[in-house]
Amino acid sequence: MAIDAISGKPLVEPKAAVTRFLSDMATAAKRTFPSWQETLTLGIEECALSFDEKRSVIEVHPLDDYYFAGVVALEASKIKKLFPDDQAHELISLIAEHVDAAADRKDRAISDLVFFIISRIDLAITTNSQKMPYDQVVKTILVRMGIDKIEATKHLMSDALYRHTLGEPLALGIPHWWATFKSKYSLGTPAPLTDTPEQPASLRPVASRNPANAVRRKAPRRAAAF
Repeated sequence: MAIDAISGKPLVEPKAAVTRFLSDMATAAKRTFPSWQETLTLGIEECALSFDEKRSVIEVHPLDDYYFAGVVALEASKIKKLFPDDQAHELISLIAEHVDAAADRKDRAISDLVFFIISRIDLAITTNSQKMPYDQVVKTILVRMGIDKIEATKHLMSDALYRHTLGEPLALGIPHWWATFKSKYSLGTPAPLTDTPEQPASLRPVASRNPANAVRRKAPRRAAAF
C-alpha cells in the first residue's frame, strides 16, 4: 500500500474508504437493530391502539432501512469536522451515490433519509441544541412513522426516558468510524508507477566501435512508486 509522504500513513482512495464504511455500518446496524426494534415495539404496544392500528404503525414501514439510514447519518455527519472541505465533499458525494445500493434498494429512499437526518443534526449543532445527534436520528424515524400524528402515540415524542432508551443502541453500539479511520489512514490516490525517463542523446554514453571493448548495458529499472 502506498504511504502518504506527509503523514506517513497508508493512503486509501476515497471510494474504497466509503465502500468499507458502508459495509461496516451495515454490520453495526444489523447487530444493534434487534434491541432498537424491541424498544420501539414495546413502546408502541403500550399505547391505546387496536391490533390493526399497531400493525399499521409498525409493519408497513421498512424499519431496518430507516435504522440503517440513521446509523449511516450519525457517522457521516462527523465528516465535515474531520476532513478538509474538498475531501469531505467527495466522501459525502460518494456516500450519497452508494448508500442505497448498500441497502439493496433501487430507489433514493435511504440516501434521502440519510441527508435529511444529517441536516437535522447540523441544525441542532448550529442552534446549540442540547439534543444529542442520536436523538435527532430517533426523532426523525418516529416522525417518518407518523408517531407524532397519532393521538394515542404522540406522547412518545416527548417521553425523554423512552427516546433515551431508544437511542442507546445508536449511542453505544455504533463505532466512531471516521475518527478511527483518520487516525490510521490518509485519503488520497496513490501515484502510478512511471518508467525511468530516457536520457537525452547528448548525455548517452558513446558506444565503443570495437566489439571486443563493448560493454553490455542492462535494461533500465522501473522507478519506485511515489
